[in-house]
Parts: sequence; structure tokens; C-alpha cells
Amino acid sequence: MKWGRSLFVFLATAGIQMVIGWIYGLSIGLIICLTVGGCLALKRIRFHIYREREFEQEYSQVVTYLEQLLCSYRRLGHTGRAMEDCSSLFEPKSRMGGAIQRAKHIFLTGEGVEDGAILEAAFAEIEKEYDSRRMKIIHTFLCNGDRTGSDSGSSLDILLEDLEFWKNRTSIYEKKKKFIKTECAVAAGLAAVLCYVSRLLTPEELGLHIADNPIYQISTTVVLLALWWLIALIYGKLSVKWLDSCKNKGEEEGRLEKLYQTLEKDPALVSGLSAHVAKRALGRYVRQEFPYWIMIVALYLQTESGYQALKKSMAQTGGIFLQEIQILTEKIYDSPRDLQPYLEFFGELELPEIQTGMKILYSVSTNGYEDSRRQLDFLVAQNNRLMDRSEVFVQNNKMAGMGLLKQLPMVLSSVKLLLDLIHLLTMTMGRFQNLY
Repeated sequence: MKWGRSLFVFLATAGIQMVIGWIYGLSIGLIICLTVGGCLALKRIRFHIYREREFEQEYSQVVTYLEQLLCSYRRLGHTGRAMEDCSSLFEPKSRMGGAIQRAKHIFLTGEGVEDGAILEAAFAEIEKEYDSRRMKIIHTFLCNGDRTGSDSGSSLDILLEDLEFWKNRTSIYEKKKKFIKTECAVAAGLAAVLCYVSRLLTPEELGLHIADNPIYQISTTVVLLALWWLIALIYGKLSVKWLDSCKNKGEEEGRLEKLYQTLEKDPALVSGLSAHVAKRALGRYVRQEFPYWIMIVALYLQTESGYQALKKSMAQTGGIFLQEIQILTEKIYDSPRDLQPYLEFFGELELPEIQTGMKILYSVSTNGYEDSRRQLDFLVAQNNRLMDRSEVFVQNNKMAGMGLLKQLPMVLSSVKLLLDLIHLLTMTMGRFQNLY
């Protein structure tokens, strides 16, 4: 059935391409080229559409699973029963359903677990299928809650609120993407119509036939094919994973490490161009990572002291962030009541939002219980704003260059129309010279 529908779509597209080639007055050979090129572009577009649907389904499964896991854990207070609730939402043969079934098997039997971390091993089975940072954070929190048996109501509120904000951001981002895709498709259609204007302007009474010219034939074919492949390019650029990936490329981590060492070990470059480039690159990275780290710390602060929360957060960080946290904890150990270690956290980058967050973290760690609760609530609210800004920045980076790509169809058609009009003017002047 699927193959039949795909065949129908390609045959219909081939027929439309042939009609378009006939309308534009193209030769048989070029009509065949246009038809083949258009069908290949359509195949690429359909590939990106199907991949986008897979990303959407993947994201939907993860959000549904995490929401149910947290809600069931709050109600039942037991991870195994919460996982049982989650399994009822998915078909056993589905991707998430299969992962949960494998996780339940490990949880119940302990198969393949050597270090006694059964719950961690069970959750790792699901994490193999889905590359999501929030999933790892939530799984770690639940493992910690089961191990300590501490009250986790406030932490669950933090995680559920973050999930809700994430859903809203993703929904807005996907609506933007759909609008851009529609806008580009419409622009390509209008550009194709504009390419026909030169034929409409040809004075037939003078016996001029611009479509007979090889330049017109080739340029029309090239532009029409370019419009198809521009749409394919735009769909490909916007077809990206919906999940908050937690994997960083090794090359990127190595580059950041070198930049970090430049600022740390070579103060002579602080006022130079190298330091400026390093600060900008590291600043982007720290702005993206800081909200996730603060969320982890805030979760541990529900049951731990400030120092212990920082120490435990190190298990879920890496690279230059881990180095900076190690330095921070060492300074806090030497001067527990001093604000300066908090202010020196990535102090070389001079990021106001980071310093504000660290000041609040200092207040939470050093004030009395009642003040700490209020400060912690404020820290969570502040971090939600930082998280929103960070993820919107990442989303905007994924759509970078869309402004230029959206304009290319009209630019191409305008250039082609200009060339056709110049050629038409040349033909007209030549005809008048022959008459006189």
C-alpha cells in the first residue's frame, strides 16, 4: 500500500513536470532532465519528511514516558511500579515499549548487573534507545531517591515544571519550522511563475520566439531544477532531532579544552584576539550547559547541603565544566562561608547571568533553612528563564541561514527574468535592424 502510494506520487510529479516543461516550451531532452531531476529532489524531500516524523514520534514517546514516570513515582513512591505504569502506555512491539520491557526484565531479575546498581542498569537500557539529557537527569534523580528514601516532592515539581516548559518551547519551535517550510514552498512556486513572464512579454507579432533560444532553454531548466533542490535543502536543514541530545563530539570537546587552557594558563593573552575568540566560544558553551547543571544541583539541594550537592553534581558533568566544579568545591572546602569562590566560577568569561546564578546558589548554601527554601525557589525560577534562553538560542542556531535560503528562489527567478529580458531586447533590436 505504501509503495503504491509512493509510486502514484512520483508518477503524478513526473506528469506535472512534463506539463511544466511543455508550458515553458522546453525541448524533449530538457523535459526529461527536468522530470528526472524533479523526481530525485522529491525523493529527497520525502526522505526528510519521513525522518522528521520519526523525530517527532521519538520526542513524543520520551515526553509521555517521562511525564508518566514522574507522576507515577509521586503517587506510588516506587520506581518499579512507576515503570509498570509507563509500560501500559506503549505497545510492547514499539520502540519505547520494547525498551521499557527490557528495563523491567533487568529490574526484576538483575540479569547482567555485576555492581549491584540494578536500577541504573535498567534505566540505561532505555537511555540506549533515546539520546536525551533530561531523561538521564530524571533517571539519576529517581535512582538517588530510591537509594536514600528521601522526600522528593519538591524535586518532582522542578522536573515536571521543566518538562512543561520544554514542551512549550518545542511546540513553538516546530510551528516556526512548519511556517518556514510552507513559506519556502510558496516562494518556489511564485518564482517558477515569474520565470514564465519573459514568454508572456515576447511580442508574437514580430515573429520572436524566445523559447527557441538555447540560453532560454538551459537557464529555464536549471532554475526550475534549482527551485526543487532548494526546497529539498531547506527541508533537510530543518529536519533535525527534537530531543535534547547529551552527546558532544570529541573534536568539539577537545577544541573547548584548548580554549579553556588558553585562558587559564596564559594570562598574557587575556587582552588579545585569541582570548577574545576563546571567551566567545566558551561563553556560548557555558551558557548552554549552566542551566542543566544548576537544575541538577537544585535537585540535590532538596536533600543535601550545598557542598554535597556540588560534589554529587560532578558525576553528571564532564570536560571543562567538571574541571571548574572541582576548583569550586576545593575553594569552598577551604573557605565555606566565602562568596568569592562562587564568583570565580568561570569568572574569566564575565557572564552576568552565570554570576547571578552563582550568587543565588551561595545564598542557598549559606543561609538558614527558611531563607534557603525561598532562595532555592528563586534559583529554580531564575534557572527556568536561563534554560529557556539557552534552548531558544540552540534552536535559532539550527535555523541559521533560513533568511537567506528563503530569498534564493525569488533571487534566482529574478536573475533569470533579467537575462531573458536582455536577450529579448537584443532579439528585438536585431529584428528592427533587419527591417530597416
